[in-house]
Amino acid sequence: MSQQPDNSNLILDVNDVSKVFCRNLKRAMRYGLHDLGKELIGRGADRAEGKLRPGEFYSVRNASFKIEPGECVALIGPNGAGKSTMLKMINGLIKPDKGEIKIRGKIGALIELGTGFNPILSGRENIYINAAVLGMTKRDVDEVFDEIVDFAELHHVIDAPVKTYSSGMRIRLGFSVAANLRPQLLLIDEVLAVGDVGFRMKCFKHLRTLVASGVSIILVTHAVGMLQRVATRAVVFNRGRIVHDGDLDAGCAVYEEILGASERVRTERLQKESRDAEIAEVTVLDSKGNENTEFQTGDSLAVRIRLKSKKLIKNARVIVALNSPSVGVVASMSTAYQEVRFDVDPQLHPDGRVITLAFKDLQLLLGAYHFNISLFGPETTEFFHRRSGCGNFRIVGPPIDMYGMGIHGIMKIDHDWELE
Repeated sequence: MSQQPDNSNLILDVNDVSKVFCRNLKRAMRYGLHDLGKELIGRGADRAEGKLRPGEFYSVRNASFKIEPGECVALIGPNGAGKSTMLKMINGLIKPDKGEIKIRGKIGALIELGTGFNPILSGRENIYINAAVLGMTKRDVDEVFDEIVDFAELHHVIDAPVKTYSSGMRIRLGFSVAANLRPQLLLIDEVLAVGDVGFRMKCFKHLRTLVASGVSIILVTHAVGMLQRVATRAVVFNRGRIVHDGDLDAGCAVYEEILGASERVRTERLQKESRDAEIAEVTVLDSKGNENTEFQTGDSLAVRIRLKSKKLIKNARVIVALNSPSVGVVASMSTAYQEVRFDVDPQLHPDGRVITLAFKDLQLLLGAYHFNISLFGPETTEFFHRRSGCGNFRIVGPPIDMYGMGIHGIMKIDHDWELE
């Protein structure tokens, strides 16, 4: 990795970067010694693409993206997607096995709770040590020291050993040090998802101030609902690869679709033996009756369900659960609840019985959604089939939360305000 000025306007340039790990500790140590030996004799070139040794896997593969001054970019993806590995490579904690990372300016990082703090030293001493690592002089730190302590709200313990701090106090000190030392690139991994609400709001306000002053920020979090407060762009990782780089709202929807796909793999239990009845097909339609997967808040949407049976099922029941991968069940609907009674008769409907569930003025907010659908007979114990993660669709607009001045969540609720 190189960290040097260049003539471009980029703060960060990640070019075709890959990182390989080994799951077996003994093999990992042996491979590490072998690779180190090759580097010492000048043969430590990039790893050949796709050539993995036994036990190895790609944590990050062929990742490329660029960040300009004043951008706040969210790295999102499921667990194990490669986000934190990429952040550590950018921060220089680990080396990429392939590709190049170019950085212009100094980095401030808050990657793991307490990282970089000496627990024996006081908060004051740790501030100066962290600043020295960034190349700042004591005079430079003296000028911003009060700002750091004021922001962290730790005046009463700043001279106490860090080991006596609570986890929330260490987060506050770590964030304050990283953000107030004015790096050109600030890396934050998950830490804003914890701590009290008041401090989180103060952090977001400070991050927006930094972005406005030209500081670039990379923010890693699973709490995508918070990202609209500060981020303007999303880079989505899945299985080590970048699958989206662009609009934040679209990136969040892609991330939730990935979570939904993972959930379908875990929950779908297709029976190999023949069924007496099944949910053969699920289709999502727009207001014109066309198949569609992208909608706006307030649009009409219909779910067409085709049921097939080998025998007559009288008084069949269908239960539909609307799900968000990041939240869970949003709502459920039942034919029996609305006293909709129907039969599934293979003689009358050889191509299957079709029923449609219609939603008018759907008030879901930005995100990805899917349905879990179950088919029952008239008795509670008479279960035939369940399809999980079907009928996938996305709400892609309009934007909902501009820096905390709008609304957020998964559902828009009609409401009125009154002043007394």
